[in-house]
Formats: sequence, structure tokens, C-alpha cells
Amino acid sequence: MQPRRQITTQAGFGPQIQRSPLEKLRIKLKNAYGRNKGTLRNPEFWALTPKLAAGALNRKPRQPGDPVLFVSTHHKAMTTYFVDVMRLFAMCRGQRFEIVNMQQPKAQTDIFVSGHSKMDLPALAPYRGVHITRDPRDMIISGYHYHKWTTEEWAHRPDDQGRSYQQKLLAASQDDGLYMDIDHFIFSYRDLLENWDMDDPDMLELKFEDLMGDGRAALYDQIFRHFGCNSDDLALGIRLMTMFEAKKRAGKSTGAKSHVRSAKSGQWKGMLTADHLAYIDTELGDVLDKFGYPRAG
Repeated sequence: MQPRRQITTQAGFGPQIQRSPLEKLRIKLKNAYGRNKGTLRNPEFWALTPKLAAGALNRKPRQPGDPVLFVSTHHKAMTTYFVDVMRLFAMCRGQRFEIVNMQQPKAQTDIFVSGHSKMDLPALAPYRGVHITRDPRDMIISGYHYHKWTTEEWAHRPDDQGRSYQQKLLAASQDDGLYMDIDHFIFSYRDLLENWDMDDPDMLELKFEDLMGDGRAALYDQIFRHFGCNSDDLALGIRLMTMFEAKKRAGKSTGAKSHVRSAKSGQWKGMLTADHLAYIDTELGDVLDKFGYPRAG
């Protein structure tokens, strides 16, 4: 058996981008408003205000033996959606919420969302988690469009020649830019997904495509039952999942500069060439097979 090629990313690992606290806040508020315009006009959102206030005034620390609850996602696989849902879910329950990327959540965190699913699961026990997967080819396409305009700091860090990932992506042809994002995905997620434990009884495995489908309401129920919620919290969780659905949340159709550019499955078929697909099948074929996405070849 030949050794597997080591694939790296063209993302820079130079100095961190220096932004003032005010600039960070401005970007955060702009992004939050952009993806939640519809929510802010929704009377049902404002009807939650008393429950949010009550939660803030009546913090309920997790008791010994109670599991930490979390949703585990990947880049372009509903991360911002679940951040909005689970943040309000935790606030209404008077619990501590956290967003994590590569790090572990703090010891006092009750509910968290991991945007990269790179947690040390045994160190979290006891836990009840939900893992969201999406066709890697659609994540690559979504990432390709998003990375050309994102303000995320990693995309603006310089490499050894002083060029950022975003600068290189914007200068590349579509064909070369897609190869860049394919390699970035492989570098970021291939080992993680190949080694992911699909048989963990404390993890509920769900697909992005199903959560966007007509049967999603049943999955909303399944998620919060998996978390062990009682009837009131179950109803709250389903209510929030419905409230933050993409078109309701944005208040318009998704577009080019949106966290959710397109929720359609199979969008890769119109952009990836035969050579791209052959490369993906070679390097990510085991991941496609494992998570039930048919290879193109």
C-alpha cells in the first residue's frame, strides 16, 4: 500500500491580524445583523424576551453527573445556525453557552457549539452531542464562495511571501481556486472525518441535507429528545430551530455574500470538473463512503 500524499493548505500562518476591540465588535454585529434581519422582524423572537430575562436572572449551574450538551459541526455545515439556536436555548434555561473552534470548552460551560468538531470527547464526559455532516463537495463549493469575501481572520493572515489565502483565492482562476479549497478541506478535515466514531451512543449523527429537507421538523424533535429535554424545553428547542431557519432568519433569499449562500444539495455538480471530482474521489473517497455520499466516479 502506497503512503498517502501529505496535502497542505495555502492558508497563511503568519502574524495574527490585529484588530481593535471596536473593529471586532463592528464586524461581529454586522455579521449577526446580516444573517438575522428576518429574525429581528419576527414577533415570535421578541416574545421570547421575558424567558430570556428570566434565564439571565436565574442561573442554573449544571449538577454533578449532568451531561454537557453540544452541537458539533464543520465549516459551512450549519455552524452559525446552531450558534444562534443553542445560544438562545442556553440563555432561556439560565445556562452558560460557549462557541469553540479548536479548543475545549471551559469547565463551567453547560452548552456549546464546536465549529470544527475537534474536541477531546472523552475529556467532556458525560456529554450528549449532535454531529452535523454535509456532502464534502458542497462544503467545498460553499467555502470557495465564502472565502472570497469573509472577514474571518485566518483568511487574512499572511504566508511567508506576505499573501493571504483570500488574496490568492481572488487572484486564481476558478479551476485553481477550487483546487485550493479542496486542499484546504482535506488538510482541515480528512483525518478527523476518517477517524470519527459513528457508533458513539451519546452522539446523534445528522446530515445537513436532511435538516434542510421536508422532514426536518421530526429531526428538530429528535435533537432535543436526544439532549434529554422535558416537554417545555423540547418545545423551546423546536421553536428556536424553526425560528432560525435560513430564509426566516435572513428575511430574504440567500445570496453571494451570505453565510448561507445556497442550501441546495448537489450544487457541486455544476462547478466541479471531472478532474476535480477524480481528485476528490482519490483523496476523500473513504470519507464520502463512510458518511453515505456516493462518489462521482
